[in-house]
Amino acid sequence: MCGTPIPGRILPACFGLLIIAGCAGDPAGPAPMPALRADGTRIVDDLGNEVILKGVNLGGWLFNETWITQIDYSLISRIHLLGLDETFADKIDEVLKLGDDEWVGEGYLVQFQAALAERIGAEAAQGFVDKVRPYTPTLYDDSDLQLRRKLSARFGDDVRDELLDVFQGAWLGESDIEWIAAQGFNVVRVPISYRNLVVGPDLDRPTSLVYNPRAWARIGRLLDWCEAHRIYAVLDIQECPGGQNDYTGTSLLYGDPALQALTVDLWKEIATRFGGRSAVAAYSLLAEPFSAPDAAARDAMYDRLVQAIRGLGDQHLLVIHDGFRGMHTLPKPSAFGWTNVVYSTHIFEFSAKTYEDYDFLVNYVHDPLFTEAQAEQNVPYYMGSFSTRFDEGWAYDAAQLLVDWYTRHRWSWSVWTYKRIDDPSVVRLFGKASSYGVRSILSGDFVRPDVFDDDLETLRTRMAGYSGVRLDPNPTLLGILQSGLQSAPP
Repeated sequence: MCGTPIPGRILPACFGLLIIAGCAGDPAGPAPMPALRADGTRIVDDLGNEVILKGVNLGGWLFNETWITQIDYSLISRIHLLGLDETFADKIDEVLKLGDDEWVGEGYLVQFQAALAERIGAEAAQGFVDKVRPYTPTLYDDSDLQLRRKLSARFGDDVRDELLDVFQGAWLGESDIEWIAAQGFNVVRVPISYRNLVVGPDLDRPTSLVYNPRAWARIGRLLDWCEAHRIYAVLDIQECPGGQNDYTGTSLLYGDPALQALTVDLWKEIATRFGGRSAVAAYSLLAEPFSAPDAAARDAMYDRLVQAIRGLGDQHLLVIHDGFRGMHTLPKPSAFGWTNVVYSTHIFEFSAKTYEDYDFLVNYVHDPLFTEAQAEQNVPYYMGSFSTRFDEGWAYDAAQLLVDWYTRHRWSWSVWTYKRIDDPSVVRLFGKASSYGVRSILSGDFVRPDVFDDDLETLRTRMAGYSGVRLDPNPTLLGILQSGLQSAPP
């Protein structure tokens, strides 16, 4: 893959020679990738060629959303697992199958117990639920905070960091970046929690940031791979000190100047370490800042980050997310003196249950609003994360609708997500999978880590075992995405 051109851009012959020279044993390594900048509503390289970024998110890696990686168990999966040892296992699964949703909280146990009691009696149902309760709250989450805290409670912070490092090395390697590039994608978006970049206890209000050298080295290796395989990276902070959203609890960022200062320091550290890396297409400053009390607070925090990075002389593209308030709520860059910015949102239409729902939202709601807003702002747009979620025909048609929409407007995009393991217990119980994950078809065995019960050596082994988990591509989803890799219409 060394020297493969970036899709959507014609490289001059001299640049191709540089790539070849860089790959032919040049000790300096691959030739630098062209720097990107905003030119009106386009992203262009240093020769003025338009670059439309099209790729995948590396979800679950440096921000471990456990529903992606299946580290430990959802509540339904835990109930199913514990039920295997019971004489009434069939009754337990019968109750579980009354629903069809893996996302249930601790309150589900009340309903479960009542339904199980009707089948096996109140005393037996109570006894079984008593066996389940020690495994709550579950670690199955949109964030990795509960996972990290459980590991720290059992083994201490240092071992927590070591185990997560083992997992990170197993979940993603150079072969993954090579595969992504080989499919024609030209960008990976890299969601990162600040917690994975530091050491020490996971506090709600950290007062300082002590950096984790293993984590920073891991990002450096990723950028090495990206440069070798000619694919860009968007470095994205999914969780900042205090949190820009409520995935890890109540957001504290916007009301705490000390946490705001730490977030500024974090981005200055990122820019200082990686500002010279040619594979970095952009910094995504605060993903999904929906807990900001209003647009003014959102934009004020962004402004602090923009000014801090620009103050270092770093001119990378900066991704500004609308926080789901609407793209039209983002300001004209000139109002703040921002330069080289890209505006972004994420498309997850959780209310949409049919293709017609997507068609209405895209063509009659979003499209006119987005088009008018972009014309007013005169900035590139990047759909940083999207998925239609369901493994059903209408949902794939909706995914095609989204990709065609982005292509029509020459917007950059990255699908959520590169790979995801569908919970094997949920698949068995409900007979359905998701369309999350370009690579999501589990082939062979998967032995998930049990963070509650596994001893330390078993956890190490199972964390390392992710390197052997085979996830084949979802051919329907991959085909839809690749249909959008061709040059956009003029």
